[in-house]
Amino acid sequence: MTALSLVFLFSCAPVNLYTINMAYTPSETAAAGADDTGNVKVTVARFIDSRSIEDKMIIGRVVSSDGGTIPVLPKYLKPVDAVTSGIRECLSTAGYSLSPEIPVWDLRSDSIGKGWGTLLIGGTIDKLEIVCHKDGIKKNYRANVKLTIVFADARNARVFRKMEIEANPSLVHVRFSEKMLEEQINKALSDSIEQVFGNRETMQKILGETAGD
Repeated sequence: MTALSLVFLFSCAPVNLYTINMAYTPSETAAAGADDTGNVKVTVARFIDSRSIEDKMIIGRVVSSDGGTIPVLPKYLKPVDAVTSGIRECLSTAGYSLSPEIPVWDLRSDSIGKGWGTLLIGGTIDKLEIVCHKDGIKKNYRANVKLTIVFADARNARVFRKMEIEANPSLVHVRFSEKMLEEQINKALSDSIEQVFGNRETMQKILGETAGD
C-alpha cells in the first residue's frame, strides 16, 4: 500500500472522539488586583467536580444532524485542574501572592489546615461543557461553565462567603473544528473566572471580609 493510500484510508476513518486543550486565557480587560494584594497570601484549593455525569473526563459532545453524538475530552488537563490552575493564573496576573500548596479541601470551616495563608479559595464545578450541533451548513456552538466559589479566612478557619458564577457564550458558524470547540469552552472558563478574580472591586470587598485586613 502506498503512502498516499494510507493517508486516504486514515482520512476516511470515522471520528469517535474529539480532544481539546482547555485552559484559562486572560482577556484584555482583566483588572489588576486590589490595593493590598502584596500583603495577602492566597491559597487555592483543588476544586471539586460536582457535575452530575458518570464520566468526569467528558467536557462536551458534538451532535450530528442525524442525532449521533461524539464526546469531547480535554487533551492535557482534567477539568478540576483546568479550573484550579485558571484561577491561580488569574490571581497571579493580578499581583496576588500565591501559596505553592494546592490542598484538597471539603469546603468546611473545621477542615481548614493551619498554614493555608490568609485567604483560602475553593469551590465546586457545577457545569462545564461545550456542545456543537452540526445542523446542515450551520454549526451551533454553545459552552457553559458554572462554578460555586467558597472564600475562607484561613487564619481563623472561617468560611465567610459563597458565590455562584456562570458564563455561557455561543457561536454560529459554517465551519467545524476542534479549535473552535476549544475557543468556546475557554471563553466560558475565562469569563466565569474573571467575573470574580479579574474584578478589582469584588476582590477588594472579599479581602475586607478577612479578619485583620
